[in-house]
Amino acid sequence: MIGWRFQQPPEVIFGMPAPRKSTDRYKSMAHYFGALIRDLRDSYELRVGEPLTVAQLSARTDYSPSMLGSIERGESLPESGRRVQAIDDALHADGQLKMLWPVVQRLGHCTIDELASATNRTIAGYRENGSSALPQGDDVERRELFQLAGLGLFAQSPLFSAGEPVRQMLERVLNTADSFTVDDWQLTCADYLHAVLTRPPATVRDDLVLDLAALQQVLARETPERAADLQRTAAWLSALHANVLTRLGEYGAARRWWTTARHSADSSGDTDMKVWVRGTEAVFALYSPRSPEAALILARNAQSLAGGRVTTGLLKAVSAEAQALAALGRQPEARERLHHLHELAGRDVLGEKYGWKASEIWFTASWVRSYDGATEAGREARDRLLTTSPTYQNGTNVQLHEAIGIGRQGGHNEALQLATQVIADLDPAYRSRMILHTARMVLDTVPLDKRAALPALGDYRATIRASVPN
Repeated sequence: MIGWRFQQPPEVIFGMPAPRKSTDRYKSMAHYFGALIRDLRDSYELRVGEPLTVAQLSARTDYSPSMLGSIERGESLPESGRRVQAIDDALHADGQLKMLWPVVQRLGHCTIDELASATNRTIAGYRENGSSALPQGDDVERRELFQLAGLGLFAQSPLFSAGEPVRQMLERVLNTADSFTVDDWQLTCADYLHAVLTRPPATVRDDLVLDLAALQQVLARETPERAADLQRTAAWLSALHANVLTRLGEYGAARRWWTTARHSADSSGDTDMKVWVRGTEAVFALYSPRSPEAALILARNAQSLAGGRVTTGLLKAVSAEAQALAALGRQPEARERLHHLHELAGRDVLGEKYGWKASEIWFTASWVRSYDGATEAGREARDRLLTTSPTYQNGTNVQLHEAIGIGRQGGHNEALQLATQVIADLDPAYRSRMILHTARMVLDTVPLDKRAALPALGDYRATIRASVPN
């Protein structure tokens, strides 16, 4: 992980609305604590689902608005752990402020520069037991800071699992906080591309939020002349975050992050990135409440931007178009776009690959053939994909494609049995909403008036319900 800041709405992270006057959150632990409270307040509506005004927060915490502002700016601290708990509860922070409070008490307003200088002088502290100073000793402050990071002080919370706030302060001590290059960020993106294909989506999300927030902080300090490459990275990471949110079924948040990804790509001026973001969004629209028609529009918009340049974004867009046409029952058009996809993939693909693999062509073929009744062609596509790319997401989905094909051929009970077995065989942590979306498409092949009579329907529904978190 490269940085830390609590998750904010995408419009806050990448530039809308205009930011308030900035405060150096790393000046001291008091400033860090105040900035975290401000981040939690900014993100409240996205996390909780309703707005929170300063007046409401004031009423819930028994602090005046001006005092809350002073705490957020790092100028003041709450008087006790009880007051911290009240703020934590009011912001639905799930104990994050309470867990950070002991180190805030201990280090207070002592600046990071003072900690790094490792002097022996006593410094003001904030302790409920009445002590007003840190213990003295050679290099004690710096040593304590390293020990806090090594102990994983905040291990009870995913966002604090590696002592991230203290790690950030250590980076400042070592003068390495801003040392990540564009190449470092691109490697980070490549790591996440691999992670979303191989790990349960819930285990990827928190790390992505951390790095998106860190990137925002770098972008805020960058000059316009040097920002384009970082905007490109912002588009890439934002699209990956939307990818993960779709897998988790958080469709509203995913849609907002796709918007942020498009805005970032447009700001970068990189046409290949503009096409890739839109083409990828079109694919993921097929696994959300958005209509196939919406996916078709997105796919065609991406292709219109490509200008004849064969890139992975163009391949994504044509793949999405073929799948959307198949879902809409426009089989001749879907087969034509599948043929076009094969033809494009045979050319020299230009630019960054963004994780594109040849197996995605076989995934698209499996989808299209499951709808048009070409049983042998569908089986060949599935076999080719499972041989070349046995990742859990695609591997599970193509087995469900087989069930869709069986259902469309009239084997309704057999289709539900196969779908039930495929889901039951998958570790629950890997049962993403994208996979469950495909599983529900199997039931869509069964006419409503025939469902109640199917012996397999009960087990199918029970398996799907058991896979959806409460």
